[in-house]
Amino acid sequence: MCICMSGTISLAMLFLNVGFDLSLGGFINKWLKNWVIAFFVAVPVALVVVPTVRKIVAALSR
Repeated sequence: MCICMSGTISLAMLFLNVGFDLSLGGFINKWLKNWVIAFFVAVPVALVVVPTVRKIVAALSR
């Protein structure tokens, strides 16, 4: 889930901030670089946030 989400979000943010570069290789290199950064941010956040949200939802749904 982190791979798909971080890849999609990094692609969308790069497209919105930079636009689609006509040199496709340059755009893909920028996207992959941003994807790696986004992935290493997303994994720890998901490991902390998901269990916390599950506990909150379980407590609220009792």
